[in-house]
Amino acid sequence: MQTISLFEPVLADLQKVEALLLEIVQVEQAPLAALLGHIVQNKGKRLRPAIVLLAAKFCRYPLDRLAPVAAAVELLHTASLVHDDVIDNAATRRGNPTLNALAGSRAPILIGDFIFAKSAQTAVMGHNLRVMDVFARTLMRICEGELHEVLSTRRWPQSTDEYHEKIACKTASLFSLSAECGAILSGANEDFIVALRDYGHNVGMAFQIVDDVLDLVGDEGQLGKPVGGDLRQGTITLPIIYHLDSAPADSMVRAIVAGDNHAEAEIQEAIRLIVQSPAIAMSYADARAFARAAKSALCILPDNQYRRALARLADYIVERIA
Repeated sequence: MQTISLFEPVLADLQKVEALLLEIVQVEQAPLAALLGHIVQNKGKRLRPAIVLLAAKFCRYPLDRLAPVAAAVELLHTASLVHDDVIDNAATRRGNPTLNALAGSRAPILIGDFIFAKSAQTAVMGHNLRVMDVFARTLMRICEGELHEVLSTRRWPQSTDEYHEKIACKTASLFSLSAECGAILSGANEDFIVALRDYGHNVGMAFQIVDDVLDLVGDEGQLGKPVGGDLRQGTITLPIIYHLDSAPADSMVRAIVAGDNHAEAEIQEAIRLIVQSPAIAMSYADARAFARAAKSALCILPDNQYRRALARLADYIVERIA
């Protein structure tokens, strides 16, 4: 299933959002403009702006307000990735060099801050105070989630509840923001807004769980980054939690989680142990449960091509391989 087919109902408007993103990063300072252009053109799947647009299709559809908010959501996501790459000292993302690989570790932090500011400035173009309030609260939640992850690095034990709270902040909140803002700008009633917000939350939870599974079972060429990055950095993800809970005597994985400077052969063996354990199937089961909850949240909406596109998107998020 390709994202372009999922986005077909809003594809033309999504291309307008893309053009707006390129316009937003045109700044006077040539070195900054080049780095911003590198980030925006190294684009992902644009899931979040597509959700903004699809969520607005059930009532009015004020594209002049929706497009900048969709762009602002993508900028917010992009800024968080820039900071993630600095924290993780990542050299590649989506198969291309990260900003810290191109410009060192200091400039990317400031560039991430600049993009955060740009995202807030762009969100104002939605001319809606409630959207701005949700946007600000989401930015705080993302920061909470990232701080939680940093402060819990290499700390064991951790519970599934802690993991769910962390990813609800750092990932699901942005999907929830996307759906909620689209609904608000469309003038939807409160029941529709809550339903779409719940859809976004559950889709985001499923997305992050699958991301964490793919970090262990994915193909490096398709992922665009090395496999096993979370394990190397001591980031405790759901598959790691499930594996260590079910195999408490596994000293290999526990040792790698607890400290760095392990040989690559040891890391690969630890990945093999996790992949061959029930942890992967258990994690996918959780992701599918969140996807089902996302589709269930859509039930009060009109049964049309936009609702079906959102439902297919929930399925795609679980089925994807990158």
